[in-house]
Amino acid sequence: MSKKPTIRIAIIVILFSICNVAFSQHTDLVDKSQTQILADTTRTYFIPDATHRGMRWTRSHNKWFTTKLGFSPILDYNLNIQDQDSKDQVGSQESRFDIRSARVMLRGDINFKTPWHYLISVEYKGFDRGDDDPNFGITDFKIVAPLSENSDITFGKIKETFVYEMVGDAANLPHFERLLSPFFNSRNIGVIYHHFFLNNRLTASAGFYKDWFASDKSFSKSNNTFTARVTGLPKWENDGKQFMHMGIGVRYVDAVDDIIQLKGKNESNITSNYVDTGAMDASNQLNVNIEQLWSLDNFSVLMEYVHNWTDTKDFGTEQFNGYYVTGSYVLSGEQRPYDQRAAYARRIKPTGKYGAWEIFTRVGRTDLETKQIHGGINNRYDLGLNWWATQYWKAGVVYGISNLERDGLTGITNNVQFRIQWIY
Repeated sequence: MSKKPTIRIAIIVILFSICNVAFSQHTDLVDKSQTQILADTTRTYFIPDATHRGMRWTRSHNKWFTTKLGFSPILDYNLNIQDQDSKDQVGSQESRFDIRSARVMLRGDINFKTPWHYLISVEYKGFDRGDDDPNFGITDFKIVAPLSENSDITFGKIKETFVYEMVGDAANLPHFERLLSPFFNSRNIGVIYHHFFLNNRLTASAGFYKDWFASDKSFSKSNNTFTARVTGLPKWENDGKQFMHMGIGVRYVDAVDDIIQLKGKNESNITSNYVDTGAMDASNQLNVNIEQLWSLDNFSVLMEYVHNWTDTKDFGTEQFNGYYVTGSYVLSGEQRPYDQRAAYARRIKPTGKYGAWEIFTRVGRTDLETKQIHGGINNRYDLGLNWWATQYWKAGVVYGISNLERDGLTGITNNVQFRIQWIY
């Protein structure tokens, strides 16, 4: 392996180690009323962190705006070991370092009588960067305008309101990568309406999106996407130490140039697509997902299922699906605090000097195989360990097995992924 990528990664790690953090731990906007999820800057750890005072240079304000810089570097090393059937299916998968993401964010308020909020982020690589896209690009460009105490509207380049893995901070999930990626889009250009009921125990959101800005088509001829998500907290006890989150989502997408293609990698940003329907001649697709999160103090179970109906022109309606179940146990006793506005559990905030240790396991399946469409079935089994070293640093390792059923073969890939991240 060339020394140059390793040297570049080492330099990035050193730079981000020097520029330690003060406040934020998230890659998205956070409602300030959700104080339980905000960083506790009074804590000190074995791994040193800078003070809030030390990061004053990242914050500014005047009578029109407040601004705050944020950073989100994620560095991986991926080790892939395949049997011959796997190599015949997807080719030989390399093992190497990967700058999974390097994002710089600018967020703050626009000081109207009732402040609006904004987030702009520029990213190197990242999840929404396609294989043929440039390495650098704008990930987020969004504005949130409050309409009332219990509602707001968001517009710009934004996340769609579909799939639990996608709507919040993916870097703060127990598992490393999203399994249900064939069924959602990372970002889209559009508008979302949110409403909050019953003291934030019930949320509803709906979005409409058009991709004309990123295509050569006019607004009227570009494809339409509609999403909706409804969540509730039927159980909420002991100030959120024990809760049950339930949700359902819907996503409808027009085909682009009469083509729909569903595809997904193998739990890593650098692998080939293990499941892939290829280009289907189709008019639209409809996706429905069900999500549930049980949290009992430091133990949690997250479950999600997506079903897809694609209206193809040659074979009628083809159906695909995917699911996962993730179990997490935090050895040091902490839990993920729940964000009632985002309807999502956020980052573990370690309370001890040596951070928080989390064991997790996940079982999942992505099924893009039908009688007519042979996109494959990928069965995933993962076991991992996270070290939430401070309010902002996290290191982890996950061992996974993939059993890919495709082309009449069952290929096996063993992979080990190491990750270090710093979210400010």
